[in-house]
Amino acid sequence: MEAAAEFLRAGAKPRAAWSSGLELELIGFTAPDSQRISPAQVRSVLERLAPDPSKWELEGDDIVAVAIPSGRITLEPGGQIEFSGNARATLHEIEADLRAYLADLVAIGDELGLYFLAIGFDPLRRLDEQKWIHKRRYTVMKPYLRSRGARAWDMMTRTASIQTSIDYSDEVDLGKKFVLGNRLGPIVAAMFANSPFADGVATGRKSERYAAWLETDPDRSGVHSSALSPKFSLEAFVERVFSTPLIFVDRNGQFEPGDGRTLRKLRGATMADFTDALSTIFTEARIRPGYVEMRSADCGPAEDALALIAFWKGLTWDSATLDAALDIAPMLSAKEFVDLQTDVAARGLEARAHGVGVLGVARDVGALAVQGLNCVAKDEAHYLDALNERIVAVGSPVVIPLKAAPSELSRLVDMRRLR
Repeated sequence: MEAAAEFLRAGAKPRAAWSSGLELELIGFTAPDSQRISPAQVRSVLERLAPDPSKWELEGDDIVAVAIPSGRITLEPGGQIEFSGNARATLHEIEADLRAYLADLVAIGDELGLYFLAIGFDPLRRLDEQKWIHKRRYTVMKPYLRSRGARAWDMMTRTASIQTSIDYSDEVDLGKKFVLGNRLGPIVAAMFANSPFADGVATGRKSERYAAWLETDPDRSGVHSSALSPKFSLEAFVERVFSTPLIFVDRNGQFEPGDGRTLRKLRGATMADFTDALSTIFTEARIRPGYVEMRSADCGPAEDALALIAFWKGLTWDSATLDAALDIAPMLSAKEFVDLQTDVAARGLEARAHGVGVLGVARDVGALAVQGLNCVAKDEAHYLDALNERIVAVGSPVVIPLKAAPSELSRLVDMRRLR
């Protein structure tokens, strides 16, 4: 375990070398009948995004990822297209990469008769209508996660999010950012909630994506237990990873079921096994080799993606702002955080639990993010304008009543359709 902790410490970077990364998941549909795109159609998209076969990652004959100039494209289990942009020092560079990718994707969609929604949950198609892609690790994950949570397959096939990665300078900085990402996770989920529909009807919730995550796997989702202690311990975090049941074990590209094993009990465990275990921790924020990944936001259009990166950069790149944000972030027990998450899924920014008024906290951290970004990258502060005006000041990212008419579903789909 000490070697694993040292492996994470070694991922630290000097402040001058920090960058941010973006992950954006989009849900594809056929036009005009709005069926989910099939594995064959997903492959056609990937082949056009990366025409050079040397840029393809294959499992047998299946393309599971491609490299493009601005990053990498991977696939979620339901065929959601995930853009993982190159790490960049500035938001201006990230915006250029993102808009170039989206322009290519829209053009490919027009050619193939497809369209893509930037939204947190498939609002149109039932679970039994989803079209699973072929990927070896998902073959093992599918039955395992279904045994752990009633909505695990919803999470796998029907959700889409925006995520961002944040660098760290040392173990203390790593701990602060990881703790902040977890404790502010429900607040960020409320700020970006935009998925009030499923199966073609209003669900009565502001974020169906967030609700699905609450019923996925209690061992590996929610607010990480290491973020609940007054002082973060990297050793305690690693201990938790070593004690979490493994979903799979990768041996030369062949994925074996974990079968109740943990890293502690896995014979011949390697650092690659530890890295795989980190990739199956799905908490509000998670530690990956070399960065902290902030995971709480529903997918939205490019402006939302850029605002999310600006928000976390503003809160975490300036040390004084990071400390101030930790003072504001809710400090609750594990059960109390679940209560808060449940109310956020239902009511978004109107949620309140155990003395935490979500809208008030959102306003405070939104203002703090502007201050922090002005300290580290003043020319990027404008990326937060829409977030603070549309979400924090107004109080709701998507102004749709909880019991909405079919016309409201059509309006939401139109709002989130890439053009």
